Order: sequence, then structure tokens, then C-alpha cells
Amino acid sequence: MLKKATIIIVLLLAHQITNGQVVFRSVEDIWQYADAHNINIKTIKYELNKSSYAKKQAYSTLLPQANATASYTDNLQLPVTIIPAGLFPGLPGGPVSFGQQYAYAAGINAQMNILNLQNLYNARIAKQTEDMNKDSLASTRKSVYQQIATQYYSYLLMQEAARLADQTVKVADSVATSVINKFKEGTLNEANTDIAKINLARAQQTQVSAQYQMRTARNNIKALLGLSVSDSLAILASLPENITIEPTGTFAEDPSLRIALWRTKLSLSQYHLTNGAFAPSINVLYNYAAQRYDKTFEPFSGATGAAGWYPAQYWSLQASIPLFSSGGRLFSSKRSKLNYEESKEQYEYALKQSAINDENIRLNYQKAAAVLNKTQEVMKLSFNNYTHISNRYDAGIVSLDERLNAFKDYIDYQNQYLNSLSDLLVQLYQVKIRQQSF
Repeated sequence: MLKKATIIIVLLLAHQITNGQVVFRSVEDIWQYADAHNINIKTIKYELNKSSYAKKQAYSTLLPQANATASYTDNLQLPVTIIPAGLFPGLPGGPVSFGQQYAYAAGINAQMNILNLQNLYNARIAKQTEDMNKDSLASTRKSVYQQIATQYYSYLLMQEAARLADQTVKVADSVATSVINKFKEGTLNEANTDIAKINLARAQQTQVSAQYQMRTARNNIKALLGLSVSDSLAILASLPENITIEPTGTFAEDPSLRIALWRTKLSLSQYHLTNGAFAPSINVLYNYAAQRYDKTFEPFSGATGAAGWYPAQYWSLQASIPLFSSGGRLFSSKRSKLNYEESKEQYEYALKQSAINDENIRLNYQKAAAVLNKTQEVMKLSFNNYTHISNRYDAGIVSLDERLNAFKDYIDYQNQYLNSLSDLLVQLYQVKIRQQSF
């Protein structure tokens, strides 16, 4: 009964610890978490929302504009006009005051641009900017994914290095203990003990380095995910078991190419915008207004001493044709055309460069996978050789020097394997990222 209760308590504690951790089982899990928590991704999302409002603002200029106006005037002193004598029958000439003390006016006017190419292309540029920002978000996600993959696979590499180091330390410690004991017995010289201690120290060095680098990689992942140093993060993953020579899957379109294309389209729209300055603009305008004058301040009553509200309305068609601006518009148009031609050539170059980069990624992966298979094979053979020589040493057939040298060779080949594994993991995440659709 006590044993059963103990097991339950341990399971509950383990459950609480797991609940307090951010747990990842693959690099894809970390990528998904980063989409919602990485500060760079969140920042570009804000910029995307801003560009969406900018687009709506630009399109609003294509809609009719309407304004309502109202005014109230209190003529504290009516203006005086000099009337020439004889101008009006029965009125002598001299100063005369016209008007009422209070005046009220209200109206509404509406305007719509029938033809305005600059407003039209400004709206198009705002739409293209929003679309480019969507691909900027994709490019930012790709960059963040690369940073995460670097730390994630560094963690797995150090995990493998620590595993091998633990195994090597045990063997090296056993060898060193045996050599030291025989040195104390006087059957071996001090040089042999030094070599045994060096082999043990090298294995321990790899062991310590791997543990600290694992912690560093985990902290770097925390920083990329917006976690604090005190937050608990667990990576429950291991190295891929089956490494194929050929990368599987197809590559997706690179968001940087889409951004280069949008820059070309924006440059073309900017060129059209500058040319729009040469085109005429046509507006239609409608206005309705009413006025009322009164001797007393009674804005909400009938017309006291006045004829009431006097309405007026009109509509007009206005055209503006640019004629001359000292060449400024022409030079601006020529500069915009050069910008477009430049961005077009850059996009065409980016297409070619992207294809070459993708081919190099495939080649580098193939090379790294092939080299890793060989270095892993050599490392296993080296350990088998060390085991074989150790058995021969125990049988008194070979010398201790041969055994120590064989173990030293195994450590060297183990380091070569870890270097090859590091190269393969770098190429592996390059392939994974190029297969992501951003």
C-alpha cells in the first residue's frame, strides 16, 4: 500500500513539473510556438496591420467626399456704405447701414474625383505595399525559423556529444585506473599514466563542454520565443535515425523572391504615379446652402422681420490640366523609370541566384550525409579496434602503448564524427526550411 501511494505521489509531482514547462518534441513545434511569441514576428504583424489601414485610407480618396457646414454671425455693428445722392429716388446721399444684426447659414457640399490618376496609383501602391508586407512577414518567419533551427540542432548535437562523452569517460576512467594501479605496482612508467590521464581529461572536457553548450542553446531558444531565463523549457527530441543521401521533398517558393517581385511592381506603379502628374484631373462638385437674417436672436423660431431662409444650390464640373512646371515632373518621371528598370534586373538576378542556392543546398546536404556515414563507420570501427586491442592487451599479446594509442585514435575519430554530424545538421535544417511554405 505504501509503495502504491509513493508511486502516485511521484506521478503527480512529475505531472506538475511537466505542466510548468514549455515542452517541445520537434523543431516544427518550436516554429509553431514562435509564430505567436517571437518579438520580430509580432512586430512585422503590427506593420502589416498598419499597411492594411494605409491601404483603406488610400482607397477612401476614390470615394465621394461630403461636408456639412453651419455658421452664426452677430453683427455687433452693421457696416456703413456711402450712397451717392440721387442713386435711389427719395433717398438723400450719405452714409447708410445695410443688413440685419443676426445671420444664420447652413449648407452641404459634395465632391467626387471622376478622373485623378495620382489618387488611383496611390491606392494601387498602398495595396501592393500591403501585399509586400505579407511576404515580409513570411521572410521574417523564415529568418526566425533559421535562428531557432540553429539552436535546436546545436542542442541535439551537444546531446549526442554528451552521450558519447559519457560513454568515453567511463572507458577512459577504467583505463586510467588500471594504468595508475600498475604504475603503483611498478610495472608501468609514468609516461603511460600521463597518456591515460590525458585521454580521460579530453573525454571529460567534451563532456563538460557539451553540457554547457546544451544549456546555452536552450537559453537562446528561450530568447527567440519570448521566454524569460527562469521559464522552464524542455526539448524531448533526439537526432533523426535515418539519414538519406538524397533530400526528400520539394522546395517551396522563397519569400525573398516574392519581395523582389513586389519591389519591381511597386517601382512600376511609382513610375505610373509620376506620369500621372501630366494627366488632367476632373472633379464634380455639388453645393446646397441656405441663409437667414433676423433682427433678434431667435435661431429656432420663425423669421422675425425677415423673409425666412434663402436657399441656393449649384453643381459644377471642374477640370485641371497641368501645363508647365519647369521640368520637375519630367525629371521625376525619368528617375522613376530608372528605378523600375533597376528593380526589374535585380529580380531577374534574384531568380537565377535562388536556383543556384537551392542546387547548392542539395549538393551540400548530399555531401554532408555521405561524409557522416563514413565518419560514423570509421568511429565504430575505431572503437571495435580499441576493444580488440584491449582484449589482446589483457591477454598479454600487445603493449599498453598500443592500447592507449588506439583509445586516442577513437577519441579523434569521435570528434571527426561530431564535426560531420554538425555539418549534416546545418544542411538538414537548410533543407527543412526551404521545404516550408511561408
